[in-house]
Amino acid sequence: MIVHKRSLTKEEKKEQRRLFFKKNAPCWIYVAPVILGIILFTILPMVISLIYSFRGYYNPENRGDKAGGFTFDNFAYFFKPGVAYGLETFLKSISVTFSFTVLSLALQIIGSYAVALFLNQKTKGIKTFRILYYLPNLIPAVAGTMLWANMTSTRGGYLNTLLEAVGLPPYTWYESPKTVLPTLLFINIFSWGGTAVMWLAQMQNIPQEMYESADLDGANYFHKTVKITIPMSTAMMFYVIVTSMIGGILAFTNVKPLYDKFQEPNLNFIVVYIYNLAFGGGVKNGMSKACALSWILFLIIAAMTFLLFKTSKKWVYYGEEA
Repeated sequence: MIVHKRSLTKEEKKEQRRLFFKKNAPCWIYVAPVILGIILFTILPMVISLIYSFRGYYNPENRGDKAGGFTFDNFAYFFKPGVAYGLETFLKSISVTFSFTVLSLALQIIGSYAVALFLNQKTKGIKTFRILYYLPNLIPAVAGTMLWANMTSTRGGYLNTLLEAVGLPPYTWYESPKTVLPTLLFINIFSWGGTAVMWLAQMQNIPQEMYESADLDGANYFHKTVKITIPMSTAMMFYVIVTSMIGGILAFTNVKPLYDKFQEPNLNFIVVYIYNLAFGGGVKNGMSKACALSWILFLIIAAMTFLLFKTSKKWVYYGEEA
């Protein structure tokens, strides 16, 4: 027997919409600020920057900056050798940014995981250590950056004063091309606490029955770590890799104050480069070029994130599927 569904009349459809709105109106009211924020401060600026990157940014103070029509000139600018802030600067900035991202990511995963293994021990006073390891993450990024810049100054900095006190020569820290990257990696150690807390949360969600079974089989701490703890932490590892990779590439607040103070080319990270293009005034139509470079960077990050997601199925464990 075939039952045909009766079509609703206009009045019934109107009543359905009224009931739907009445039922869901509070939800929409609650999320409205978030939706407006995303539209006004994320989607709209992205659309405008895309327009500027192809057509040029109109500067009322300099009408010559206004580009005529659709063009790829702003994108092609970064692949032209011999121009100010062109190919050479772009390649240097990309090289510095990705060198820092790869090295800091590798050190952060290994180091913060080791810290989390220590913080996961059931020993007296371990909660105090957890607080101490996380405390540096509460310092605002710019304030922390300037604090370290003063501490590492070659002229009266606390760290160099200590080195001289024990008979060692002062270290150049941020003031030499050879020591900029090692210094950034060293300072980055003090931000491992935030990642270690995430590792710790993942470790404490691992079923204790797995460790008890391993104990019955005579497994030691090393075997349990390699065979249970690390494989069961791969989901969090994937999250840390993706977010830390994006955070390293987009590093700005912990680098821009240093670049302004020391003017060291190895501190000219890609986002600092974009900022200087837009507001530095050294390049004609710099805002449009900055928008174009932002979209180039967006495509690079999107491609890298896509590759990570494609390969994650081979090594990330999310638990048994139902």
